[in-house]
Amino acid sequence: MTQQIILLTNTGSPRTANEEDVRSYLQEFLTDGDIISVPYLMRQLLVRGIIVPRRTHFSSERYRRLLALSSGVMPLTAEMQRLAELVAQLTQLPTLYTPRYAQTSRAQWGERIAQLVGTDDLEVLLLPLFPQYTRSNAGSAITYFSDLPKPTGGEYKTTVLTPWGTDSLYIQQLTDLIQRHVDTSDDSYHYIASYHSIPEAHQKYDQTHGWDYHAQCVATLQAVVSRLGIPEERVHLAFHSAMGHGRWLEPTLVSVLQALAAQGARRAVIFSPSFVADCLETKLDLELEARELFLAAGGEELIYVPCLSTHPHSGALIASLVERVERQR
Repeated sequence: MTQQIILLTNTGSPRTANEEDVRSYLQEFLTDGDIISVPYLMRQLLVRGIIVPRRTHFSSERYRRLLALSSGVMPLTAEMQRLAELVAQLTQLPTLYTPRYAQTSRAQWGERIAQLVGTDDLEVLLLPLFPQYTRSNAGSAITYFSDLPKPTGGEYKTTVLTPWGTDSLYIQQLTDLIQRHVDTSDDSYHYIASYHSIPEAHQKYDQTHGWDYHAQCVATLQAVVSRLGIPEERVHLAFHSAMGHGRWLEPTLVSVLQALAAQGARRAVIFSPSFVADCLETKLDLELEARELFLAAGGEELIYVPCLSTHPHSGALIASLVERVERQR
């Protein structure tokens, strides 16, 4: 009988907020051709010679702020490890959290799997925990973790979870989280779904390969709106965390918040369907800085809805996605 192991993957976090660890993380992250899609040599020179030296101190300070808000632990790492334990209990399958950028080679991951379950007659169930697919999130993870090398030679067989941004249980838990944090019958609230932005060039690339990240974001939001029964005029799509030059998906979260305040909106709810667990972008960009901006622009209240991993049955959702992987084989 074929043994199975579950790999839960997402972007990951630096090991610590120290500049050395943040530098290593940024170098691995930004030299990925699925993140900065320029020729290899140019990318290496750009990242190692310009971007990382300029960003390391700033990013390290942001991670220190994050740790101060999160009891001294990286929230993404802690939540993903907790989810992996829950999924292992629910599925009775070995489950490993494998962040994409962990300064760990494919060969090292292959050895880790062998230590847990061996190498013979083994199938890897790979779950990229990005509800909406783009080359720079799930695409990179799938490329990296598919067919990992066995220490004894050969490769592990891999079955991959397809995008799940309109999965019924996911939408149910997402809307349940919103209702746990705000009275959705109160018509004074505006709702902002803010997704991680991507460059327009990545959007066009994905479209030529059969994927449309923007359309997936819209589909998720429409499913949430339908389930909550909120009028569409009080629901807004936004994108955050654009970085560097070039055109990125819009509207930006900043512009949406400013426009709402200028139009007289005083109360808003913000949530991010593109993240399973809270991380730097959600805790700082959304929970803190978005609130500060909205209040400074004239708003009175901004409620942040934490990510999916805070739902009491989030482990059951991931376990159901494992079943979906098995069905699609």
